[in-house]
Amino acid sequence: MGIIALLVFIAIAVILNVFLKRDISEALLVGLVGTALVGGVNAPTLLIDAVVDAAQSEVTFAGMAFVFMGIVVQSTGLIDRLIAILNSIFGRLRGGAGYVSTLGSALIGLIAGSTAGNSATVGSVTIPWMKKTGWTAERSATLVAGNSGLGVALPPNSTMFIILALPAAAASSASQVYIALACGGAYAVLYRLAVVFYWTRKDKIPATPDDQRVSFGEAMKTGWRSPLIFLGILIPVILTIGPLSEWLKTHGVGESGVKSMSIIVWVPILITAIALIEGRKRIANNMAHFRVQISKDLPQFATVGISLFSALAAANIMEELGVGPQLSNWLDSMDLPKSVMVIIVCIMCIVVATPLSSTATAAAIGAPAVAALAAVGIDPTVAIVVILLCTSTEGASPPVGAPIYLSAAIADANPTKMFVPLITYFVVPMILLAWLVGMGFLPVIVPTG
Repeated sequence: MGIIALLVFIAIAVILNVFLKRDISEALLVGLVGTALVGGVNAPTLLIDAVVDAAQSEVTFAGMAFVFMGIVVQSTGLIDRLIAILNSIFGRLRGGAGYVSTLGSALIGLIAGSTAGNSATVGSVTIPWMKKTGWTAERSATLVAGNSGLGVALPPNSTMFIILALPAAAASSASQVYIALACGGAYAVLYRLAVVFYWTRKDKIPATPDDQRVSFGEAMKTGWRSPLIFLGILIPVILTIGPLSEWLKTHGVGESGVKSMSIIVWVPILITAIALIEGRKRIANNMAHFRVQISKDLPQFATVGISLFSALAAANIMEELGVGPQLSNWLDSMDLPKSVMVIIVCIMCIVVATPLSSTATAAAIGAPAVAALAAVGIDPTVAIVVILLCTSTEGASPPVGAPIYLSAAIADANPTKMFVPLITYFVVPMILLAWLVGMGFLPVIVPTG
Protein backbone atom coordinates (compact mmCIF):
# COMPACT_ATOMS: atom_id res chain seq x y z
CA MET A 1 0.00 0.00 0.00
CA GLY A 2 2.94 2.32 0.57
CA ILE A 3 3.83 2.56 -3.12
CA ILE A 4 0.17 3.16 -4.00
CA ALA A 5 0.06 5.98 -1.42
CA LEU A 6 3.20 7.46 -2.98
CA LEU A 7 1.68 7.38 -6.48
CA VAL A 8 -1.57 8.91 -5.20
CA PHE A 9 0.34 11.72 -3.46
CA ILE A 10 2.40 12.52 -6.57
CA ALA A 11 -0.63 12.32 -8.89
CA ILE A 12 -2.75 14.67 -6.76
CA ALA A 13 0.09 17.17 -6.35
CA VAL A 14 0.90 17.19 -10.08
CA ILE A 15 -2.72 17.45 -11.23
CA LEU A 16 -3.65 20.26 -8.85
CA ASN A 17 -0.42 22.24 -9.02
CA VAL A 18 0.73 21.75 -12.62
CA PHE A 19 -2.47 21.26 -14.59
CA LEU A 20 -5.09 23.05 -12.48
CA LYS A 21 -2.60 25.76 -11.38
CA ARG A 22 -3.54 25.56 -7.73
CA ASP A 23 -1.07 26.70 -5.07
CA ILE A 24 1.46 24.03 -4.06
CA SER A 25 0.37 24.24 -0.41
CA GLU A 26 -3.23 23.50 -1.41
CA ALA A 27 -2.10 20.65 -3.66
CA LEU A 28 -0.03 19.06 -0.86
CA LEU A 29 -2.86 19.43 1.65
CA VAL A 30 -5.27 17.60 -0.66
CA GLY A 31 -2.51 15.08 -1.37
CA LEU A 32 -2.24 14.46 2.39
CA VAL A 33 -5.92 13.54 2.59
CA GLY A 34 -5.67 11.35 -0.51
CA THR A 35 -2.64 9.57 0.95
CA ALA A 36 -4.52 8.82 4.18
CA LEU A 37 -7.50 7.42 2.26
CA VAL A 38 -5.23 4.73 0.80
CA GLY A 39 -5.14 3.29 4.33
CA GLY A 40 -8.82 2.33 4.04
CA VAL A 41 -10.53 1.81 7.41
CA ASN A 42 -7.33 3.00 9.14
CA ALA A 43 -7.43 6.34 7.28
CA PRO A 44 -8.78 8.44 10.22
CA THR A 45 -6.18 7.06 12.63
CA LEU A 46 -3.36 7.48 10.11
CA LEU A 47 -4.41 11.05 9.37
CA ILE A 48 -4.81 12.11 13.01
CA ASP A 49 -1.48 10.60 14.09
CA ALA A 50 0.34 12.17 11.11
CA VAL A 51 -1.21 15.59 11.73
CA VAL A 52 -0.23 15.52 15.43
CA ASP A 53 3.35 14.48 14.62
CA ALA A 54 3.72 17.16 11.92
CA ALA A 55 2.28 19.88 14.17
CA GLN A 56 4.73 19.01 16.96
CA SER A 57 7.80 18.78 14.71
CA GLU A 58 10.54 21.38 15.17
CA VAL A 59 10.81 21.34 11.39
CA THR A 60 7.44 23.07 11.07
CA PHE A 61 8.58 25.88 13.40
CA ALA A 62 11.95 26.15 11.66
CA GLY A 63 10.34 26.56 8.26
CA MET A 64 8.16 29.42 9.49
CA ALA A 65 11.10 30.99 11.33
CA PHE A 66 13.21 30.99 8.17
CA VAL A 67 10.43 32.74 6.24
CA PHE A 68 10.30 35.52 8.85
CA MET A 69 14.10 35.69 8.88
CA GLY A 70 14.18 36.14 5.10
CA ILE A 71 11.62 38.95 5.29
CA VAL A 72 13.59 40.78 7.98
CA VAL A 73 16.92 40.39 6.17
CA GLN A 74 15.44 41.74 2.94
CA SER A 75 13.59 44.60 4.65
CA THR A 76 16.69 45.84 6.46
CA GLY A 77 18.68 46.00 3.21
CA LEU A 78 21.39 43.78 4.68
CA ILE A 79 21.64 41.64 1.53
CA ASP A 80 21.99 44.76 -0.64
CA ARG A 81 24.98 45.86 1.44
CA LEU A 82 26.55 42.41 1.17
CA ILE A 83 26.09 42.43 -2.61
CA ALA A 84 27.68 45.88 -2.79
CA ILE A 85 30.77 44.47 -1.06
CA LEU A 86 30.86 41.53 -3.49
CA ASN A 87 30.46 43.91 -6.43
CA SER A 88 33.42 45.99 -5.27
CA ILE A 89 35.55 42.82 -5.33
CA PHE A 90 34.28 40.93 -8.38
CA GLY A 91 32.89 43.80 -10.47
CA ARG A 92 36.33 44.55 -11.86
CA LEU A 93 36.44 41.05 -13.43
CA ARG A 94 35.07 40.25 -16.88
CA GLY A 95 31.44 39.27 -16.43
CA GLY A 96 31.63 40.51 -12.85
CA ALA A 97 27.86 40.89 -12.63
CA GLY A 98 27.54 37.15 -13.26
CA TYR A 99 29.91 36.31 -10.41
CA VAL A 100 28.03 38.63 -8.06
CA SER A 101 24.71 37.14 -9.20
CA THR A 102 25.98 33.63 -8.45
CA LEU A 103 27.41 34.54 -5.06
CA GLY A 104 24.29 36.55 -4.28
CA SER A 105 22.17 33.45 -5.00
CA ALA A 106 24.43 31.50 -2.66
CA LEU A 107 23.98 34.09 0.09
CA ILE A 108 20.21 34.02 -0.35
CA GLY A 109 20.41 30.21 -0.39
CA LEU A 110 22.07 30.28 3.04
CA ILE A 111 19.20 32.36 4.36
CA ALA A 112 16.10 31.11 2.55
CA GLY A 113 15.49 27.89 0.63
CA SER A 114 12.88 29.05 -1.89
CA THR A 115 14.06 28.67 -5.48
CA ALA A 116 11.42 31.07 -6.76
CA GLY A 117 12.26 33.61 -4.06
CA ASN A 118 15.95 33.23 -4.81
CA SER A 119 15.54 33.97 -8.52
CA ALA A 120 13.14 36.85 -7.91
CA THR A 121 15.31 38.49 -5.25
CA VAL A 122 18.66 38.12 -6.99
CA GLY A 123 17.30 38.49 -10.51
CA SER A 124 15.59 41.80 -9.82
CA VAL A 125 18.97 43.28 -8.88
CA THR A 126 21.48 41.45 -11.09
CA ILE A 127 19.63 40.73 -14.36
CA PRO A 128 19.30 44.41 -15.38
CA TRP A 129 22.92 44.90 -14.30
CA MET A 130 24.10 41.90 -16.35
CA LYS A 131 22.23 43.11 -19.43
CA LYS A 132 23.87 46.51 -19.12
CA THR A 133 27.32 44.93 -19.01
CA GLY A 134 27.11 42.70 -22.09
CA TRP A 135 25.07 39.67 -21.04
CA THR A 136 22.21 38.69 -23.36
CA ALA A 137 18.69 38.50 -21.94
CA GLU A 138 18.53 34.71 -22.31
CA ARG A 139 21.98 34.14 -20.84
CA SER A 140 21.37 36.34 -17.78
CA ALA A 141 17.95 34.78 -17.14
CA THR A 142 19.39 31.27 -17.56
CA LEU A 143 22.12 31.97 -15.01
CA VAL A 144 19.68 33.30 -12.41
CA ALA A 145 17.22 30.41 -12.95
CA GLY A 146 20.04 27.86 -12.80
CA ASN A 147 21.47 29.44 -9.65
CA SER A 148 18.08 29.40 -7.93
CA GLY A 149 18.75 25.77 -7.02
CA LEU A 150 21.35 26.95 -4.51
CA GLY A 151 18.39 27.56 -2.21
CA VAL A 152 18.14 23.76 -1.89
CA ALA A 153 21.79 22.82 -2.46
CA LEU A 154 22.86 24.93 0.55
CA PRO A 155 21.62 24.64 4.12
CA PRO A 156 19.17 25.32 5.56
CA ASN A 157 16.03 24.70 3.53
CA SER A 158 12.60 23.14 3.94
CA THR A 159 13.55 20.11 1.83
CA MET A 160 16.37 19.34 4.25
CA PHE A 161 13.93 19.69 7.14
CA ILE A 162 11.51 17.23 5.55
CA ILE A 163 14.18 14.57 5.05
CA LEU A 164 15.57 15.06 8.57
CA ALA A 165 12.10 14.39 9.96
CA LEU A 166 11.82 11.04 8.14
CA PRO A 167 12.50 7.81 10.07
CA ALA A 168 14.91 6.78 7.30
CA ALA A 169 17.14 9.72 8.29
CA ALA A 170 17.23 8.86 11.98
CA ALA A 171 20.93 7.94 11.76
CA SER A 172 21.80 11.54 10.82
CA SER A 173 21.57 14.64 13.00
CA ALA A 174 20.67 18.14 11.84
CA SER A 175 24.21 19.29 12.61
CA GLN A 176 25.77 16.53 10.50
CA VAL A 177 23.53 17.25 7.52
CA TYR A 178 24.06 21.00 7.87
CA ILE A 179 27.85 20.71 7.64
CA ALA A 180 27.84 17.99 4.97
CA LEU A 181 25.36 19.89 2.79
CA ALA A 182 27.43 23.06 3.17
CA CYS A 183 30.33 21.10 1.64
CA GLY A 184 28.18 19.66 -1.16
CA GLY A 185 26.63 23.07 -1.80
CA ALA A 186 30.11 24.62 -1.98
CA TYR A 187 30.89 22.29 -4.90
CA ALA A 188 27.68 23.48 -6.58
CA VAL A 189 28.70 27.13 -6.10
CA LEU A 190 32.22 26.53 -7.44
CA TYR A 191 30.80 24.77 -10.49
CA ARG A 192 28.50 27.70 -11.21
CA LEU A 193 31.39 30.14 -10.89
CA ALA A 194 33.21 28.01 -13.49
CA VAL A 195 30.16 28.28 -15.77
CA VAL A 196 30.25 32.08 -15.42
CA PHE A 197 33.97 32.06 -16.28
CA TYR A 198 33.31 29.95 -19.38
CA TRP A 199 30.36 32.05 -20.55
CA THR A 200 32.21 35.34 -20.12
CA ARG A 201 35.00 34.05 -22.39
CA LYS A 202 32.63 32.45 -24.89
CA ASP A 203 30.39 35.53 -25.13
CA LYS A 204 33.26 38.05 -24.78
CA ILE A 205 31.62 39.84 -21.85
CA PRO A 206 33.61 42.83 -20.49
CA ALA A 207 34.22 43.93 -16.90
CA THR A 208 31.72 46.12 -15.05
CA PRO A 209 32.34 49.82 -15.81
CA ASP A 210 33.85 51.82 -12.95
CA ASP A 211 30.81 54.08 -12.70
CA GLN A 212 28.58 51.07 -11.87
CA ARG A 213 30.49 49.91 -8.80
CA VAL A 214 31.86 51.49 -5.65
CA SER A 215 35.29 50.88 -4.19
CA PHE A 216 35.82 48.15 -1.61
CA GLY A 217 36.58 50.76 1.02
CA GLU A 218 33.36 52.65 0.35
CA ALA A 219 31.31 49.43 0.31
CA MET A 220 32.82 48.36 3.63
CA LYS A 221 32.29 51.81 5.11
CA THR A 222 28.53 51.58 4.62
CA GLY A 223 28.11 47.82 4.99
CA TRP A 224 30.90 46.53 7.23
CA ARG A 225 28.40 45.15 9.74
CA SER A 226 26.45 43.11 7.18
CA PRO A 227 28.84 40.10 7.24
CA LEU A 228 27.96 39.73 10.95
CA ILE A 229 24.93 37.81 9.71
CA PHE A 230 27.15 34.75 9.34
CA LEU A 231 27.61 34.68 13.12
CA GLY A 232 24.03 33.43 13.20
CA ILE A 233 25.26 30.31 11.40
CA LEU A 234 28.67 29.95 13.03
CA ILE A 235 27.54 30.18 16.66
CA PRO A 236 25.08 27.23 16.60
CA VAL A 237 27.55 25.17 14.53
CA ILE A 238 30.46 25.81 16.93
CA LEU A 239 28.29 25.03 19.96
CA THR A 240 27.05 21.72 18.56
CA ILE A 241 30.05 20.46 16.55
CA GLY A 242 33.76 20.37 17.28
CA PRO A 243 36.06 20.96 20.30
CA LEU A 244 33.80 23.47 22.09
CA SER A 245 30.87 21.07 21.75
CA GLU A 246 32.93 18.25 23.26
CA TRP A 247 34.02 20.50 26.15
CA LEU A 248 30.42 21.50 26.85
CA LYS A 249 29.40 17.83 26.90
CA THR A 250 31.94 16.98 29.63
CA HIS A 251 32.34 20.23 31.58
CA GLY A 252 29.31 22.30 30.71
CA VAL A 253 25.67 21.56 29.97
CA GLY A 254 26.22 17.86 29.35
CA GLU A 255 25.58 15.71 26.28
CA SER A 256 21.80 16.03 26.54
CA GLY A 257 22.15 19.81 26.76
CA VAL A 258 24.27 20.01 23.61
CA LYS A 259 21.91 17.71 21.74
CA SER A 260 18.97 19.92 22.71
CA MET A 261 20.53 22.84 20.80
CA SER A 262 19.00 22.52 17.33
CA ILE A 263 20.81 24.25 14.47
CA ILE A 264 17.66 24.54 12.39
CA VAL A 265 15.88 26.32 15.26
CA TRP A 266 18.64 28.67 16.40
CA VAL A 267 20.03 29.78 13.02
CA PRO A 268 16.86 31.70 12.00
CA ILE A 269 16.46 33.14 15.51
CA LEU A 270 20.04 34.45 15.66
CA ILE A 271 20.14 35.75 12.07
CA THR A 272 16.82 37.55 12.60
CA ALA A 273 18.17 39.15 15.79
CA ILE A 274 21.43 40.18 14.08
CA ALA A 275 19.56 41.63 11.08
CA LEU A 276 17.23 43.62 13.35
CA ILE A 277 20.17 45.02 15.33
CA GLU A 278 22.27 45.74 12.22
CA GLY A 279 19.37 47.39 10.39
CA ARG A 280 17.61 49.02 13.34
CA LYS A 281 18.23 52.58 12.11
CA ARG A 282 16.89 51.79 8.66
CA ILE A 283 13.77 50.24 10.17
CA ALA A 284 13.26 53.15 12.58
CA ASN A 285 13.63 55.69 9.76
CA ASN A 286 11.16 53.86 7.53
CA MET A 287 8.83 51.90 9.79
CA ALA A 288 5.94 52.27 7.33
CA HIS A 289 7.93 50.52 4.60
CA PHE A 290 8.88 47.73 7.03
CA ARG A 291 5.21 47.16 7.92
CA VAL A 292 4.24 47.11 4.24
CA GLN A 293 6.98 44.57 3.50
CA ILE A 294 5.82 42.32 6.34
CA SER A 295 2.20 42.53 5.16
CA LYS A 296 3.22 41.87 1.56
CA ASP A 297 5.12 38.72 2.51
CA LEU A 298 2.57 37.30 4.96
CA PRO A 299 1.21 34.83 2.35
CA GLN A 300 4.63 33.13 2.38
CA PHE A 301 3.90 31.94 5.93
CA ALA A 302 0.77 30.15 4.71
CA THR A 303 2.50 28.65 1.69
CA VAL A 304 5.61 27.44 3.51
CA GLY A 305 3.85 26.45 6.72
CA ILE A 306 1.05 24.47 5.08
CA SER A 307 3.44 22.91 2.54
CA LEU A 308 5.84 21.74 5.25
CA PHE A 309 3.04 20.53 7.49
CA SER A 310 1.27 18.64 4.69
CA ALA A 311 4.47 17.14 3.30
CA LEU A 312 5.61 15.97 6.74
CA ALA A 313 2.24 14.45 7.56
CA ALA A 314 1.95 12.73 4.16
CA ALA A 315 5.48 11.37 4.50
CA ASN A 316 4.60 9.94 7.92
CA ILE A 317 1.53 8.20 6.49
CA MET A 318 3.54 6.75 3.61
CA GLU A 319 6.10 5.49 6.10
CA GLU A 320 3.36 3.85 8.15
CA LEU A 321 2.08 2.16 4.99
CA GLY A 322 5.58 0.85 4.28
CA VAL A 323 6.69 2.85 1.25
CA GLY A 324 10.33 2.87 2.36
CA PRO A 325 10.82 -0.88 2.73
CA GLN A 326 8.70 -1.62 -0.35
CA LEU A 327 10.70 0.66 -2.68
CA SER A 328 13.97 -0.35 -1.06
CA ASN A 329 13.17 -4.04 -1.54
CA TRP A 330 12.32 -3.35 -5.17
CA LEU A 331 15.60 -1.55 -5.73
CA ASP A 332 17.53 -4.21 -3.79
CA SER A 333 15.99 -6.94 -5.92
CA MET A 334 17.77 -5.46 -8.92
CA ASP A 335 21.10 -6.23 -7.21
CA LEU A 336 22.72 -3.17 -8.80
CA PRO A 337 26.29 -2.01 -8.15
CA LYS A 338 26.75 1.14 -6.09
CA SER A 339 27.63 3.33 -9.07
CA VAL A 340 24.46 2.38 -10.95
CA MET A 341 22.22 2.67 -7.87
CA VAL A 342 23.41 6.24 -7.24
CA ILE A 343 22.63 7.19 -10.84
CA ILE A 344 19.16 5.62 -10.68
CA VAL A 345 18.32 7.40 -7.42
CA CYS A 346 19.63 10.72 -8.80
CA ILE A 347 17.56 10.45 -11.97
CA MET A 348 14.49 9.38 -9.96
CA CYS A 349 14.82 12.43 -7.72
CA ILE A 350 15.22 14.81 -10.66
CA VAL A 351 12.31 13.31 -12.60
CA VAL A 352 9.98 13.63 -9.60
CA ALA A 353 11.29 17.14 -8.76
CA THR A 354 10.54 18.40 -12.27
CA PRO A 355 6.74 18.59 -11.83
CA LEU A 356 6.83 18.78 -8.02
CA SER A 357 8.59 21.12 -5.63
CA SER A 358 11.70 19.84 -3.88
CA THR A 359 9.68 19.76 -0.64
CA ALA A 360 7.02 17.51 -2.17
CA THR A 361 9.75 15.37 -3.75
CA ALA A 362 11.41 14.84 -0.38
CA ALA A 363 8.09 13.86 1.16
CA ALA A 364 7.29 11.47 -1.68
CA ILE A 365 10.56 9.63 -2.26
CA GLY A 366 12.97 10.91 0.40
CA ALA A 367 12.69 7.86 2.64
CA PRO A 368 13.16 5.17 -0.04
CA ALA A 369 15.92 7.18 -1.71
CA VAL A 370 17.90 7.45 1.55
CA ALA A 371 17.30 3.76 2.29
CA ALA A 372 18.36 2.67 -1.21
CA LEU A 373 21.62 4.62 -1.03
CA ALA A 374 22.36 3.45 2.50
CA ALA A 375 21.77 -0.16 1.37
CA VAL A 376 24.71 0.08 -1.05
CA GLY A 377 27.06 1.34 1.64
CA ILE A 378 26.65 5.13 1.45
CA ASP A 379 26.67 7.02 4.74
CA PRO A 380 23.08 8.17 5.47
CA THR A 381 24.21 11.79 5.83
CA VAL A 382 25.99 11.66 2.46
CA ALA A 383 22.87 10.02 0.99
CA ILE A 384 20.78 13.00 2.16
CA VAL A 385 23.27 15.40 0.54
CA VAL A 386 23.05 13.47 -2.76
CA ILE A 387 19.25 13.71 -2.73
CA LEU A 388 19.27 17.42 -1.91
CA LEU A 389 21.75 18.18 -4.69
CA CYS A 390 19.47 16.39 -7.15
CA THR A 391 16.23 18.00 -5.98
CA SER A 392 17.95 21.40 -6.20
CA THR A 393 17.33 21.19 -9.97
CA GLU A 394 13.64 21.90 -9.24
CA GLY A 395 13.90 25.51 -10.43
CA ALA A 396 16.05 24.77 -13.49
CA SER A 397 14.10 21.80 -14.85
CA PRO A 398 12.02 22.77 -17.89
CA PRO A 399 9.26 23.19 -18.67
CA VAL A 400 7.76 23.58 -15.18
CA GLY A 401 10.28 25.42 -12.97
CA ALA A 402 8.87 28.72 -11.71
CA PRO A 403 12.32 30.44 -11.59
CA ILE A 404 12.61 29.93 -15.36
CA TYR A 405 9.59 32.11 -16.03
CA LEU A 406 10.33 34.60 -13.23
CA SER A 407 13.85 35.16 -14.56
CA ALA A 408 12.64 35.32 -18.15
CA ALA A 409 10.05 37.93 -17.22
CA ILE A 410 12.62 40.11 -15.45
CA ALA A 411 15.05 39.81 -18.39
CA ASP A 412 12.37 40.10 -21.09
CA ALA A 413 13.70 36.81 -22.50
CA ASN A 414 12.09 33.90 -24.35
CA PRO A 415 11.90 31.07 -21.77
CA THR A 416 11.88 28.32 -24.43
CA LYS A 417 15.36 29.44 -25.54
CA MET A 418 16.54 28.77 -21.99
CA PHE A 419 15.43 25.12 -21.84
CA VAL A 420 18.41 23.46 -23.54
CA PRO A 421 21.07 25.58 -21.77
CA LEU A 422 19.42 24.89 -18.41
CA ILE A 423 19.48 21.14 -18.98
CA THR A 424 23.02 21.25 -20.40
CA TYR A 425 24.65 23.49 -17.81
CA PHE A 426 22.59 22.92 -14.67
CA VAL A 427 20.46 19.75 -14.64
CA VAL A 428 22.85 17.18 -16.12
CA PRO A 429 25.92 18.54 -14.27
CA MET A 430 24.05 18.30 -10.95
CA ILE A 431 23.44 14.60 -11.61
CA LEU A 432 27.17 14.18 -12.17
CA LEU A 433 28.03 16.26 -9.09
CA ALA A 434 25.64 14.27 -6.89
CA TRP A 435 27.06 11.01 -8.28
CA LEU A 436 30.63 12.11 -7.51
CA VAL A 437 29.61 13.00 -3.93
CA GLY A 438 27.74 9.72 -3.49
CA MET A 439 30.67 7.69 -4.79
CA GLY A 440 33.07 9.54 -2.51
CA PHE A 441 35.14 11.08 -5.30
CA LEU A 442 34.16 14.53 -3.98
CA PRO A 443 34.45 14.27 -0.19
CA VAL A 444 32.10 16.02 2.22
CA ILE A 445 32.67 16.54 5.93
CA VAL A 446 30.38 14.43 8.12
CA PRO A 447 30.96 15.36 11.78
CA THR A 448 30.83 12.54 14.32
CA GLY A 449 28.21 12.44 17.02
